Amino acid sequence: MTETNKLHQINMQYVNKEDRILLRTSSENNDEYLVWLTRRYTKLLVDILDKEIEKRGGTTTLGSKKETTKLFKEGAFEKPYVEETPKKHPLGENGVLAFGIKTGTDDQGNLSLIIQSESGKGITYNLNDTLIYMIYSLLMQSIERAEWNLGRFSENTSNNQLH
Repeated sequence: MTETNKLHQINMQYVNKEDRILLRTSSENNDEYLVWLTRRYTKLLVDILDKEIEKRGGTTTLGSKKETTKLFKEGAFEKPYVEETPKKHPLGENGVLAFGIKTGTDDQGNLSLIIQSESGKGITYNLNDTLIYMIYSLLMQSIERAEWNLGRFSENTSNNQLH
């Protein structure tokens, strides 16, 4: 999200009917971005976030930062996603299916995460350490609800070989 379109809320939820995770992001400008994540795409995103988190000292380091603990104390994970109307939907009312992913680092050392559809429409997140941790945590919760066995929920495949 650009400086003029700052992050207001973010939510991820597994939608059983679609067998996908819906990533909902609203901005302070009352835009809502809807992006559907498949299992395959979610694995790519987890791998990218895992590597980024390790470069930044690991989940314990990011989770114990002052800004992160402040958000937890303020109930960041307990607050429901607020349905504010009317909303503008730059990616369409039904959102887009995530297809491409690009990453980089901005001048402040924040992770620039670009999630795009096959047509190139998408959303750019500029994430500091706290927001990386928060998005990673939301993603892990959604993966657990989906029972997708990705990331830290992976099963040991060497013991589950098909014969």
